[in-house]
Amino acid sequence: MEQRPFMDRNQLIGFALIGAILLGTSFWASTVEPSQPKNTAGSEEVKSASTPAAEAELDYALPAGDSSSPDQEFTLENDQVRYVISNKGAQIKSVELKEYKDWQGKPLMLVDGNQVLDGPSSAVPFAASSEGRSLSLSDNLGTVWTYELPAEGYGLGWSMSTLSKKDVVLTWRQAGIRHEKSQMNEATNTSIYYLENADMERGSLSDGSDDEESRENLGWVAHRQQYFSSILQAESGFVKADMQTRTPSDTLHSRLFESKLRMASVDGKVSAKGIWYHGPNQYQTLKDFNLNFDQVIPFGWGIFGWIGKYVVSPMFNWLDGYGLNYGIIILLMAALIKLALSPLTFKSYKSMAKMRVLKPEIDELNEKFKDAEPAKKQQETMALYQKAGVNPLGGCIPQLLSLPILIAMFRFFPISIELRQQGFLWADDLSSYDSILSLPFEIPFYGAHVSLFTLLMAISTFLYTKFNNTMTPTSGNSMMQQQMMIIQYLMPFMLLVWFNNYSSGLSYYYFISNVLTFGQQWVIKEFFLNETAIRAKIDETKAKGGSQSRFAKKMSEMLEVQKEAGNRKARRGK
Repeated sequence: MEQRPFMDRNQLIGFALIGAILLGTSFWASTVEPSQPKNTAGSEEVKSASTPAAEAELDYALPAGDSSSPDQEFTLENDQVRYVISNKGAQIKSVELKEYKDWQGKPLMLVDGNQVLDGPSSAVPFAASSEGRSLSLSDNLGTVWTYELPAEGYGLGWSMSTLSKKDVVLTWRQAGIRHEKSQMNEATNTSIYYLENADMERGSLSDGSDDEESRENLGWVAHRQQYFSSILQAESGFVKADMQTRTPSDTLHSRLFESKLRMASVDGKVSAKGIWYHGPNQYQTLKDFNLNFDQVIPFGWGIFGWIGKYVVSPMFNWLDGYGLNYGIIILLMAALIKLALSPLTFKSYKSMAKMRVLKPEIDELNEKFKDAEPAKKQQETMALYQKAGVNPLGGCIPQLLSLPILIAMFRFFPISIELRQQGFLWADDLSSYDSILSLPFEIPFYGAHVSLFTLLMAISTFLYTKFNNTMTPTSGNSMMQQQMMIIQYLMPFMLLVWFNNYSSGLSYYYFISNVLTFGQQWVIKEFFLNETAIRAKIDETKAKGGSQSRFAKKMSEMLEVQKEAGNRKARRGK
């Protein structure tokens, strides 16, 4: 979800992929209005803004119940979390995470009149008895709810039993309260996640867009926001879950959730118990439950997720253990990753040095065969590479192998709650954008502010591109090479637009990575690569008749086939 030496030709493929991810994100996320929220007292009804068919109002407020009955509230709290529970319908009325603040510095309310759990007697006043951090509520129809909060940490224990010959459906509605400075980023990282009991694998609805799904045999369902989640888990599981997310029509909320959770009736009774988690998306905190809650953290898919979860995250936590400022931690991570990739980097630069040494001969070939068929010119060029023992893709392949780390870092920063509201230099929150200038107007896709870290990243990317193009030889002035050059110089400006609203920690990491790449290039060129020795080695290889790599052999075969096909076409033309 996810770093960079930027933008030489060898890295173009990797950054084109990242660019595609960012462009797509900017397009569908731009429908979320990032204006400042208006101060509003109390809870409010929120309309779905998805389709005309979904215009009906959804009630995310607590049920009114019987106004003539006494309304009682009970508080369960420890040092981390405070629950307020109403006797009407045994509803959780509010949840405050005591160790966190929202983006305006106010107490972070994960629930504040914005959640309702419709089920047995959901609007009926219950008789309640409490002791310490335990609460039991029962009505006169045979429905009993119990809640118990641990002395420390998160995870509210719950149980429910009711008399029913039919399965019971709990309809859990929640309007995700906005907690972050960038509503766009928060909304695009918010959705419903769930755990399938059959294979213990996580599934999810689409992040940041309206979606709905039905699944059977689930262990838990999570209303996941960017840095905080509400997870309802049942030991016996949910027989079926119908889930949907909708886009709110205001700027006070990030997403509207609805999950209809079916529980099985056994012998005329429905009984269930489990954990109702309201807390941070902090990996170790979630993992300690041993209920796969940690799967709500989207490290990414495949190799990218594996690197993020087992390489990047442990490295970050290890450095965090020394109590360093997070800006320093990001700098050290960039340096360590550069150091780990240095063998690949050296191999890439060595291949580029060989190509520079061969450039006069390549230019001579281009001039000699400028009027020849392209296949003929390519064949002669490959013959030169073979005699010199040079792989023309030798500089590209090592950089492509580093691509998984780039994408893993791209995914890591938006999900790292440790960076949330942590300042460094002029940035007051490394998890959100930094701003050195507020604009009196909003530029589409860019925003109404100027991020200095993004600006520095874009400038360093442009300088790196310019420097690398002077160091990397080309084999002609074909249309493709000219287009590639245009894309290379255009990419820094595109990144300037895309990253302006992203995590300042991410832009800072890429900027530091570029600076370290400049230093790495200088060290390798000054102390490890001798182009005179490389020229001598190439001459020695030529004298021995050359050496053909598997790549060169395959390319020669393909060019030979292409040449033969051209000859046959020419003969038919006669």
